[in-house]
Amino acid sequence: MILIKFNKSAIFAIALAITSCQSSVGADQAQEISSKPTADPYSQKVRSIAQKYPALYRVEWTVCGVQKRVSIGRTLLDQCVEAVPPMLVWAATGKYKLIPTQDFTTGIQSHLFLESRGCFAFNEPTSNSQFYKAKTFLVGLYNDRDKLPKPTAQVKITKLTDKEKEAIISEQISSPPETFSLGISSTYDCQQEQDWRKYAPGAILSS
Repeated sequence: MILIKFNKSAIFAIALAITSCQSSVGADQAQEISSKPTADPYSQKVRSIAQKYPALYRVEWTVCGVQKRVSIGRTLLDQCVEAVPPMLVWAATGKYKLIPTQDFTTGIQSHLFLESRGCFAFNEPTSNSQFYKAKTFLVGLYNDRDKLPKPTAQVKITKLTDKEKEAIISEQISSPPETFSLGISSTYDCQQEQDWRKYAPGAILSS
């Protein structure tokens, strides 16, 4: 878990306006939102926010054929790495791609991109689905490029229920306004593929 600077997207601008006139709601109360009376102004406004945005999905993935750190200073080749924790994205399609790059310094890398309309708590949902970078993996050293495995991936998406979506939004907007814990790795930068390609680390190889 890391602390990320607050992103002033529309969802959080609305959320801050709500919390400025309502008492704060802790993470342990998030699950109670859906069970509150319909007359409760806070739960009504959380529900209103949720209805303005696309469906929220939990995305789990497993990428094999990459390096995996098992301890400090010890890394194993040709391993499988799972998403820890899973990502939350808007309107996931389940489509994905692995884009390889090579560079003498950074070695052979593989970059996992997932198709959706953006990442929760990271950017505003787009009107159309696009590929966003989920994580970068080191495959091996540049000098070993001819004998390294070709990475593969498996992706599983789960659509959250309306109650789960409202609970997550409620928990998010009740976090401190300047910084908050997203529970995502710093390599989950959710950068659009077209932007990433402009500054890709190393030469992009054909998949």
